Amino acid sequence: MNLGKLNEKCPECGSKDKTLKRRLDSQHHAFGKTQSLTCSNCGYVFKSPEDKKRPVTH
Repeated sequence: MNLGKLNEKCPECGSKDKTLKRRLDSQHHAFGKTQSLTCSNCGYVFKSPEDKKRPVTH
């Protein structure tokens, strides 16, 4: 995950408060994968699990 998004203002409402949802590894509970990063105020999605499925183009 791009850590810059944690400090980024929401383009919809301007809030900097975010909710980070993670899925913990079933074997090593200390490790987790980021599932989604959303604005806590309006719900704007900065990152979702679907982001990994999109091909990277340059």
